[in-house]
Amino acid sequence: MATEKKPEYSPGLAGVIAGETAICWVDPNAGLMYRGYDIHEMAQKASFEEVAYLLLNGELPNGKQLVEFTQQIAAERALPGPVTEMLRLLPNTRTLRIQWICCARASRC
Repeated sequence: MATEKKPEYSPGLAGVIAGETAICWVDPNAGLMYRGYDIHEMAQKASFEEVAYLLLNGELPNGKQLVEFTQQIAAERALPGPVTEMLRLLPNTRTLRIQWICCARASRC
């Protein structure tokens, strides 16, 4: 039976790589980067749709791509008919239980 070497203790996980990805990384001098763009700059200058496109496709969209992507995700936002009908029947309250019920119903549509 082979014995495995026990990893060294690293307080606060300092120096431990949890995973590698091409989508984001932490630059010690600049902070969090998404596909090479500073996250703070993106938050100030880019729309949600532009950042989503960047994360999914690896580059910022041009004008035509942004219009097409925005239309595509807008088409996917609609609630299924049975969920909309159920919402109309539920009491007018703002509880997590209502959200839970809607999610459960949507999973069956």
